[in-house]
Amino acid sequence: MTYLNIIKKSCDKIIIQNNNEEKYLNEKSVQMKLAIDIWKEKNIELELEKCFNYKSIDKTYTDIFIKDYIKIGIEIKFKTRKVEGHKYINQGAQTNGKLNSLIDIKRLLDLKKKKEIDSGYFIFISNDYLYWKKSRIGKTNSHQYSFENEKKLKTKFEEPNWSSRTYSDEIDLTEIKTEKILWNGKNNGVNKNSFRYFVVEV
Repeated sequence: MTYLNIIKKSCDKIIIQNNNEEKYLNEKSVQMKLAIDIWKEKNIELELEKCFNYKSIDKTYTDIFIKDYIKIGIEIKFKTRKVEGHKYINQGAQTNGKLNSLIDIKRLLDLKKKKEIDSGYFIFISNDYLYWKKSRIGKTNSHQYSFENEKKLKTKFEEPNWSSRTYSDEIDLTEIKTEKILWNGKNNGVNKNSFRYFVVEV
């Protein structure tokens, strides 16, 4: 089984379990679940929170690092919306959540260019419909950072111009492998906002 297939299989299990019970409540639990699934399938040792430049002021990390016949970096974003009767917290700030996700993808791309990794995967999991809902065009360019289904990712994103932005430069993702966002998951389960995910290959 390829690493991409292992990742998708693990994510499928995570959203199915979270749509029926509170199994994974935070990003760390998702990270551990994915690492265990990869270890079980490949019988290979992984590194969590891998740092590539300890001596640098601005250190570069990946959530999971795999050194097999190729070197793979994995980044995870897990965003929740509060649902009555459940323990999920309302993280909000969806605009910066999308921006920070694109920064994670760019980080993987930069690591690939530096030959620190040969391949990278970014995983986004959420039960917040505001992430896959089509963004309205307003006074800022935040709508360009939409995560709606089939949104093109393999492109250049203009400098974000909203006041609370966490990053101020253009984001060039024209060299990634994944062309567009494809959400996985159905609108069902006990949660009013069922979990879904998408994977980006760098």
